[in-house]
Amino acid sequence: MTTKKISELPDANALTGSELVPVVQDNATRKTTVEELRGGLAAEEHTHALADITDAGTAAGADIEDFASAAQGAKADSALQHDDMGSAAFEDTTAFATAAQGAKADSALQPEDVGTAALNDTGDFATAAQGAKADSAVQPEDLAYPGLMNAIINGGCLVSHRGNVSLSTSFQYGPVDLLAVKAEGSVSAGTIKQVTSAFSLAKTGAACMVENATLTGSGAILFRRRIEAKDAQAFVNQPAYYSARTYHDSGATRTYTITVRKANAADDFSGVTTIESDTVNIANDTNDDIELAIPDMGDCKNGIEIEVKIACGAITTKDFFLGEEQLSIGEFKQPFEARPVSFETKLVQRYLRFITGFVAVANSGSNMQVIFSHPDMRAAPSYTVTAPLDMTDGYTADFSQSGANIGTIHENNAHGARADIALFSGLTSGRFHIHRATGAGILASAEL
Repeated sequence: MTTKKISELPDANALTGSELVPVVQDNATRKTTVEELRGGLAAEEHTHALADITDAGTAAGADIEDFASAAQGAKADSALQHDDMGSAAFEDTTAFATAAQGAKADSALQPEDVGTAALNDTGDFATAAQGAKADSAVQPEDLAYPGLMNAIINGGCLVSHRGNVSLSTSFQYGPVDLLAVKAEGSVSAGTIKQVTSAFSLAKTGAACMVENATLTGSGAILFRRRIEAKDAQAFVNQPAYYSARTYHDSGATRTYTITVRKANAADDFSGVTTIESDTVNIANDTNDDIELAIPDMGDCKNGIEIEVKIACGAITTKDFFLGEEQLSIGEFKQPFEARPVSFETKLVQRYLRFITGFVAVANSGSNMQVIFSHPDMRAAPSYTVTAPLDMTDGYTADFSQSGANIGTIHENNAHGARADIALFSGLTSGRFHIHRATGAGILASAEL
């Protein structure tokens, strides 16, 4: 019999159970069948209940998905426990400042870093707008005269040395000193007057009035002010602000054109250059303001001219008023400066002076030579006689002119003059005469 290893034997066919196989039993080799071996094995299905296994725990009935992995268990060993954490750990994130807020807190001002102003309310301080106004407000050193807010002399229209004059198409000075007025178009009627009771219009109650103006064509009423070179110097390269009060009853809203110009030569307004101009509409039968801001007056050292033109077209018996004129240094409108009339009169006298109480000597039967004084006028003035002059020799007789007259000006300057006054009769040559204070006088004008 050939000896072979089991691994060398040929494969068996499907087992039926009757095949013989060797087994070792009681230390002896015996034979049995496959069927008998199968009978000694446990059943293929395990039918014991978990409860029958007395040494199994409850985990034996769970799936592996019900348990943490070994890695998860390791993390649990090192995880923070309840007792390891402070109370902040149990708050929501909204209970805390963000990182950005924390960074701002690091750089925030602390109480010891701020001054006492930080502890005041905003109401204790000027606003930014008020501060800006203070920056641009006119200071005493900015003014044409120390303490003089308004460079327009007689802007309040209080001082008057002339009577009413008829409106014409040429500028002429009327009863409001230093204010010239004219019309454009064809003039049929109109009177330039001073009013002194227009308190609803002006603080002073005074204004220049053009009364009962009747115009045809492209009618307009114009008011003009001029400021001499010495006063204009303060405005050079400065911002300025013009303002005035006005009224008209012309029946419709009217366009006012405000124009500020500079003289091309010192105190010579025959040639001018516009600095700034603008328009404003004023309703009928309304007291209202007109204003013009001038950002930069430029090189206005030769003198300043201000013109207000009211375009009214053809009108019949209409009235126009202008008062409270003011020109100030600065970017903003200043309250109108109503100066005392005594002070305003002194300012006017540099340009216009009413002369009385003079002395003359007769050099013929009808003529006298007169000397009179007008110290510190702007320049050598021109002269007009307001009405026929009354003179007296003081002991024999009085003498009156047959008509207002001043003749040859022999010499004059800013301080006085010598001139002829004629149209007398019955004079004795060589006799001195004194002017009588009966109302008439000589008006010296150095107006621009």
